[in-house]
Amino acid sequence: MTLQDTLESLTAHALSMRIAQLPVGKRPQRKADMVAAISGCLLSDALADIVARLSEPERNAVAEAVHHWDGRFRPVAFDAKYGKLPSFFTRDPYRFPRQPEPPSALEVLLYDNRVPDDLAARLAPLLPAPPPLDIPLLDDEQLPAAIGADEDDDKPEPLERRDTEPMVHHDLPAVLHLVARGGVAVGAKTGIVSAAGARRIEAVLQGGDWYSADRNADTPRWAGVPLFPIRAHAWPLLLQTGGLAKIDGSRLALTPKGKKALAQPVHEVVADLYTRWRKKGAPDELRRVEMIKGQTARGVRLTAPVDRRLVIENALHVCCPVGQWLSVDDLFRLMKIDGFRFEVAGNLWKLYLTDANYGTLGYDGSDFEILEGRYTLAYLFEYLATLGLVDVAYTLPHDARPDYHGHWGTDELEYLSRYDGLRYLRLTPLGAYCLGLVDSYAPAPLARAPLFRVGPDLSLALLRPAEPAEQLQLEQIATRVSAERWQLDAEALLARGSDAEERARNREFLTTALDGTAPPELGELLDGIDQRATAVTDLGPARLIQCRDAALAGLLADDPATSAHCSRAGERLLCVPEKKLAAFRKGLARLGFVLPGLGP
Repeated sequence: MTLQDTLESLTAHALSMRIAQLPVGKRPQRKADMVAAISGCLLSDALADIVARLSEPERNAVAEAVHHWDGRFRPVAFDAKYGKLPSFFTRDPYRFPRQPEPPSALEVLLYDNRVPDDLAARLAPLLPAPPPLDIPLLDDEQLPAAIGADEDDDKPEPLERRDTEPMVHHDLPAVLHLVARGGVAVGAKTGIVSAAGARRIEAVLQGGDWYSADRNADTPRWAGVPLFPIRAHAWPLLLQTGGLAKIDGSRLALTPKGKKALAQPVHEVVADLYTRWRKKGAPDELRRVEMIKGQTARGVRLTAPVDRRLVIENALHVCCPVGQWLSVDDLFRLMKIDGFRFEVAGNLWKLYLTDANYGTLGYDGSDFEILEGRYTLAYLFEYLATLGLVDVAYTLPHDARPDYHGHWGTDELEYLSRYDGLRYLRLTPLGAYCLGLVDSYAPAPLARAPLFRVGPDLSLALLRPAEPAEQLQLEQIATRVSAERWQLDAEALLARGSDAEERARNREFLTTALDGTAPPELGELLDGIDQRATAVTDLGPARLIQCRDAALAGLLADDPATSAHCSRAGERLLCVPEKKLAAFRKGLARLGFVLPGLGP
């Protein structure tokens, strides 16, 4: 829109209010004359004098709109960057008693918070481009050990830090092994992990969940939703979305792809899981912010999660350098400033806190923190951190984000979501790889002390406590003798050796986790299992054909028409593989025979 187009859309009264602030001499009375006078003044050298009348906050408002925001003033972004809006934007037209407002040159520069295109072109050289916001980035030493106390409590809140990249290298195989054993119970229709299944997953995760299951007992029902599970909730959904696991009755079972994933590099599996979750992961992460109610109401029109996830991914690209800690509050500020915004629902009046009438988000649901912020926290803390894409530093969520306290009926809530305690995040090298910021990934070598010493009797003497994944592996192939001693079980190794990849994993575990040189007896055991596991091969289903007499069986086994499709299985018996049955039937027909039951 040009300035003239914009002015012509205004009423004569609105034009007269603006022309009063301009040096135009005698004020015209006709609308067309007012449009010409205002346009001529603003597009002339007089514009410099008008700009000089702006206060510093007003100059910043126009400069941001002209240089960074495509000519449109964005109040939320400006407030995030500067901490306060110019008074021109905070005037209350309903204030009583009315007080005269000081005139502002913004009235002739901004029209419905937009600068007309030709006016913006003339303003650009008069207002230098504002510098970007200087956001502090922290290294490990600068990350605080605790978060300062609030006004009601003088005790700082400890900050717990988790480096997630080494964790996922442990957790992914551990959870896959647990699923392979049938140890993860889920809803038969929803695929959501049960309470017992979540505790079993927590037991094999390195460091457990972000908050332990015991924390739930400390949370009164009226104070907020339970803290546990988070990681244990995410893993079953990630595996199902990634095609690594499927519902089998009331439990998860590995798919062929899941079994194959046990032998693949972890970073390749994680990259595929992230991509698949971003595109089609379900259920919607917003459902995990249970205090935002009305999500399943008719007419709420929630947006597609993939659109929100892509906005967050783009924000991480721009705002989060690899290897440096960024506070979540600063991430939110940058998302507002740089326009990384997304719509959560088409009808915010259907969403509410506490009460559908008094607590509806239709009044101020556009506030970033309540919907966009809580969704972003859930996505980062429950899925990206679980996959090792971002490191996290967090506290308990209680009173961590009191931005919802102004809403009706929330006075007693100690937190709005279980994710409110996330304070800092850091993009990992694995995260940079999965987000496409780098083309390759080389996992850091994991320094791990030997787990056991193997004796000639194939006993395993533990040298340190086994990690959850190691414990799970031991339970599959050995029998516990005491707290620090296990005995290899040859029958268990053979039973699990029917799969070549499983044999390879067992061999790798036994030969890499031991201290010193393996005794000859271990090598003999593993080699013997390889030989016994491959001595018999399943060639697939076949038909057993009985002939009238031995002479006919010999004829069919030797004749070129049928011999390639069968083999002798006895005096009068032939064995025909299922996949060769059609060819065998055609050969029979050429010899003048028909196999009953197969038809023409």
